[in-house]
Amino acid sequence: MQVSYIPFYYLAGALTALVLALWLPGWPLTLLFGWSFVALAMVASAYWLDMASLFRKRQGGTIPLAIRWLLVPFLLGVRVYNAIARRRDGLPGWHRVGDNLYVGRRLFGSDIEQLKNEGINAILDVTAEFDALDWSSENANIAYLNVPVLDHKAPSEQQIHQAMQWIQQQHQQGRKVLVHCALGRGRSVFMVAAYLLMRSHHSSVQDVLASIKDQRRVARLNSVQQQKLEAFAHDHRLLLAKRAWIIANPVSGGGKWQQQKDAVKALLSPYFELEILETTETTGADVLAKRAVDANAELVIACGGDGTLTEVASVVKDSDTVMAIIPLGTANSLSQALWGMSSKISPVSAACTTIIEGRSRAIDVGDVNGRTMLLCAAIGFEQQMIEKADRQAKNKLGQLAYLQGLWRACNENEVLPLHVSLNDEPAEAWQTSSLIVANAAPITTLLAQGQGSPMMDDGKLDLTWIEPQSSGNQHVFSLIELLYSGLTEENLGINTGYTQANAVEVKRRDQKPLKYVVDGEPYQGDSMKVTLQKRALKILVPERVDY
Repeated sequence: MQVSYIPFYYLAGALTALVLALWLPGWPLTLLFGWSFVALAMVASAYWLDMASLFRKRQGGTIPLAIRWLLVPFLLGVRVYNAIARRRDGLPGWHRVGDNLYVGRRLFGSDIEQLKNEGINAILDVTAEFDALDWSSENANIAYLNVPVLDHKAPSEQQIHQAMQWIQQQHQQGRKVLVHCALGRGRSVFMVAAYLLMRSHHSSVQDVLASIKDQRRVARLNSVQQQKLEAFAHDHRLLLAKRAWIIANPVSGGGKWQQQKDAVKALLSPYFELEILETTETTGADVLAKRAVDANAELVIACGGDGTLTEVASVVKDSDTVMAIIPLGTANSLSQALWGMSSKISPVSAACTTIIEGRSRAIDVGDVNGRTMLLCAAIGFEQQMIEKADRQAKNKLGQLAYLQGLWRACNENEVLPLHVSLNDEPAEAWQTSSLIVANAAPITTLLAQGQGSPMMDDGKLDLTWIEPQSSGNQHVFSLIELLYSGLTEENLGINTGYTQANAVEVKRRDQKPLKYVVDGEPYQGDSMKVTLQKRALKILVPERVDY
């Protein structure tokens, strides 16, 4: 049966039921077939829109009573069909297809004793349409996860990642995992095959499916499921980490880690064995990251502000370790650059979901006088803004502290005499109130928006500067111009300038020490030299970015 035809079958059934409801005499028949029309029309819509959420199946495996009643005609039909199919198949409820891994059909109360006897103590349910057993009341000590997938459909990439990580974690805890769908033919076979492919990188899709079918002869994927599995095998981006190292700065964002620690552990512990390390006054995030990399960590999760994330990245770059972030700082510019403004909504939950999905992206990494730069290095307004927004102000005002600092910097209107060299060419004399050299910056980093938000994987540094003005008030027009550039990706060139380079070196012409910031951290020196390492850091990113 081809998946593309399924909604038409349900729609045909719904229209037939509607005709019968209108044509047959008597209110009982009208009610029965009208009810069937509504149920089948809803299911057809769910297939067209790929919305397994129609059934509202909760994490614990229960479907709300109202949904069950509404869909009774559909559910009765499916139950009858599955009962006939199980009898015709004449197979046991499940089969072992790997070490501590089983695939099978929907479970019933009568299966519990056999589950106990076989030592199966973890259930991955990939049905959307059936209630699961209430394992908490069965005294079976069963770990349970539901990943709802419509019958005959293929799971989304997010669902595949979630299922793979969960099975991996259960195996690490010594559990035997049974993956089941309605009949143990398609959806469950897909998930088990994906996991076996991940565990054995040398197996082909055909070989894995053949090995499963050797044990459970009814195992088969339809064309859509087969294509999705082959695409996943060709370009799987999941990180099956045995352990995730969390490196957290407990003072970032005014102590957000202490507020979010339990939530992070609750979200991630079902999928990873967590090793949690916290920075101290004497032990920085870079030291802890080196400890993780030296232990061959596959995944390091940095929790904190942009400074903490940069410290971790300085160690993880150019290694096989993948980095993930949980933004817990004040500005969280890196998460905005990676994820867009959606990172502002439930950032911890969104970050943990991204980690579970395991989708990685290679990004450029800057170097400023030997220090790692993920976002940008800045002279002038940005440096002064950071300097004026001290920890006390940030704890009290949050991001408003940066706006207050920027306003004060504009009013002071300091003009910097600079020597600027691009791409190792002879230096030119510049005068500016603000210069930012960016690898990446969200639209909220207004001073870096010379021609839209810089891209962190284009192999280029983006330079944005502001021309000197006779008074601080005139910089309002400069900021408006940068806002326009950020929104339209067009530089007007009136009060601001923009260019790209592979390397930048800046010095003061008056021989004074040069004050600058790198990813929000202040420094001082004779010069600021910025270079770029292309795609040097593998970092986990969400499937979709919302700018």
